[in-house]
Amino acid sequence: MTVKIDTPLLIVGGGPAALIVGTIASGYSMGSLIVGHEPVCPDASVELAEDVLEILKPHGVINVLLPYADSTDPVLIKASVFEQVLKHHCVVNMNITLYDGMALSNVRREGEGASAIMSDGETQWFVKADRLLDTHEIPRELNAAIRKGAHLAESIVAARLVG
Repeated sequence: MTVKIDTPLLIVGGGPAALIVGTIASGYSMGSLIVGHEPVCPDASVELAEDVLEILKPHGVINVLLPYADSTDPVLIKASVFEQVLKHHCVVNMNITLYDGMALSNVRREGEGASAIMSDGETQWFVKADRLLDTHEIPRELNAAIRKGAHLAESIVAARLVG
């Protein structure tokens, strides 16, 4: 028997943008499913730009990250640590479901959404999403990924409010 999962937003691909999109969408009470997230950031420290800090403030993300920062003035954090901490933050968020070690197959686009089979190699779930976002093409550099992820999340939430 295949279990069906319905989600407003299905996010696939690795990197910080996937986590940012899920976190920001969650801040607007929009649920999301992140499938097969893999970290892609290097261990190098990155200075978070002022505009990026402003993006992270409204949803409390900056407060989650600061204890792990190498420095707080300016905010320097290892990109890999940023991704790891935010991933753990997503796992405890009630509006985000995050599955590691999963793969999607038989993906069928349906307008902005999609349907697919999600599997861990043993069990399968049928996933139906109102919106599919693939983060593979989003920049991996931390500041750029946060900016792009935030922009995409805001666009997705705005479209949902209008639709």
